[in-house]
Amino acid sequence: MTNLQLTFFPYALSFKKPFQTAKGKITKRKGFILSLENQDGQKGIGDAAPFPEFGSEKYEETENALKNLKIKLKIDIDNIFKSIDKNLKQYEKLPALRHGLEQAILNLICKEKNESLDKILDRSVKNIIKANAVIGILSLKKSVSEAVRLVNEGYTTLKLKIGRDDFKKDINVIQEIKKAVNNEIQIRVDVNGKWKFSEAKRNIEKLKEFKLEYIEQPVKRIADLAKLNKFKSVPIAADESCRNLNDAKEIIKRKAASVLILKPMMIGGLIPTLEIIDKAKKKNIKCIITSSFESAIGRSSAVFAASVIEENYAHGLGTAQYFKNDIIEDPFPVKNGNIYLYP
Repeated sequence: MTNLQLTFFPYALSFKKPFQTAKGKITKRKGFILSLENQDGQKGIGDAAPFPEFGSEKYEETENALKNLKIKLKIDIDNIFKSIDKNLKQYEKLPALRHGLEQAILNLICKEKNESLDKILDRSVKNIIKANAVIGILSLKKSVSEAVRLVNEGYTTLKLKIGRDDFKKDINVIQEIKKAVNNEIQIRVDVNGKWKFSEAKRNIEKLKEFKLEYIEQPVKRIADLAKLNKFKSVPIAADESCRNLNDAKEIIKRKAASVLILKPMMIGGLIPTLEIIDKAKKKNIKCIITSSFESAIGRSSAVFAASVIEENYAHGLGTAQYFKNDIIEDPFPVKNGNIYLYP
């Protein structure tokens, strides 16, 4: 891979309506589409979508790095994981940018070799991937109607954003949704690190009765997650606490979570995400792959990561429906609660 030319352009995706989490409202997602072109005119495309509120670099940091970036790559196809990691080492603190560059490189290699990504990475993949639907912090009435609508669309797993100032309102929403949908629907909840430890311990005890699949990021610190996970009241999932390979190693070592929520855009790409999946599997820790509301181009990396996980978990990939617009037509739409890797 020599004589490569890098070009990029910014994009902005507007939400159909504000998406409310415990961290605040999301109304727009911004990022950059990267293009790596070789001397034969073949192009590899990638997405770099910073999301500083959830653990990545700032948008301006990615933009400045792109403006000053000089591409010099030496990729060993026979040792692709270590080779790409070595080439992109300097971007470890810019995970969204690393994701975009890695995705563009892998995309270009696939075109040059005329091979699919699973062949390039030597990975077995499954064709059908279950998707969960996510419901932001809404009023009780809107939460229930949204849950019913999503279940009618074929989703069998719902992820609810909670962390309201009044915890009783969170309880009421979960309670009413459980009543409105059939008992086979899985419910998982996400607090986005809003609670303090004592508050989390108390609240989780009250959530036991709902038999939740797991509770995601109830507190911020890994040490506190580890304490909560020992109680076994409800399985604990780590999201914002798992932003790179070192985070994942610490969580796995300390048994701080039963589930790892992995966002390739926030972690820095597909390759580090796959490495975390491999390490977690050895310790029987569940991995759920989730979009970070990036473009359809970036989301395709998350879809691939989900496809390598053998177990039939529902992954957080059904985010296209929240946007007014996108860069391209979604290549992996959710149909009756499933995504199909190959049509």
